[in-house]
Amino acid sequence: MGVSNKTPEFLQMNPIGKVPVLETPEGPIFESNAIARYGRWFYPRIGYGLYVPPVEEAAIAALKRALGALNTYLASNTYLVGHAVTLADIVMGCNLFLGFKMIMTKNFTSEFPHVERICSTCSICQEACTGQGFCKPKEPVKPKIEAKKEQPKKDAPKKVEENLEEEEAPKPKAKNPLDLLPPSKMILDDWKRLYSNTKTNFREIAIKGFWDMYDPEGYSLWFCDYKYNDENTVSFVTLNKVGGFLQRMDLCRKYAFGKMLIIGSNPPYKVRGLWLFRGTEIPQFVLEECYDMELYEWKKADISDEAQKELVNAMIEDQEPFEGEALLDAKCFK
Repeated sequence: MGVSNKTPEFLQMNPIGKVPVLETPEGPIFESNAIARYGRWFYPRIGYGLYVPPVEEAAIAALKRALGALNTYLASNTYLVGHAVTLADIVMGCNLFLGFKMIMTKNFTSEFPHVERICSTCSICQEACTGQGFCKPKEPVKPKIEAKKEQPKKDAPKKVEENLEEEEAPKPKAKNPLDLLPPSKMILDDWKRLYSNTKTNFREIAIKGFWDMYDPEGYSLWFCDYKYNDENTVSFVTLNKVGGFLQRMDLCRKYAFGKMLIIGSNPPYKVRGLWLFRGTEIPQFVLEECYDMELYEWKKADISDEAQKELVNAMIEDQEPFEGEALLDAKCFK
């Protein structure tokens, strides 16, 4: 700073002379914010970088931590500084604008309502970028301007009646396909309640109760194994990774129960899961909406195989040692 960035060679690459600077095949980019955006979530999605799911996952987790801190602050503050819009709000809005418009969907941003509020003039993304064409930003909401009221005429009541007839009835909300499945003898909430309330004799009460309730025609069991266990070298990062996955699975809470085990006393840690889903396949809307799904290998449990059935029991119970190893943690989705 002040020496190397003043040389002719540096100024030829970066005439502004700013640092830090990142040299890329497409040319140099300047300043930390731009460099961070280049290497993280957005640019790989639109084809300007290598798309690596674990890298994107880390980027999204970091972004959620930052937005969470911002959301907490804004919960008791209307603006970033003082009681009116300042340059701080403008800079923050500019930094978040592209994300809100192009890649952060409503499902993602709804966790941060106070950030949404202060960025309400930005368009919210309808569909995250996939690199397969352009993104689909949501059209900005135009403010409604009420027409100037005129003096009522003699035939006004008739016109009001005509207008009411012309208005379309609100369209019914589309039902989730899982709600249209035939009724099942297994009531998911009953199982979740039994699981939560059983504190002793877990095998005799909860596990037995699970198999008494289980309906293979209305529900299915799935094992999942994380594809990149060799990268799970830091315990708290691995735990946060699993926690973020469960948080993003919230969209299917009505239709699922899950157990996620973080296995090992030393890194790299293994992540394995057991999921109970409504229906005989993994719900399509979960596969489409939760990007974490593709980070795992999924295998349907064959409960006619006693070994697999026992594995289901062990995972529900958080059995330790699990397959000969200690558990770092066990998380439940219910």
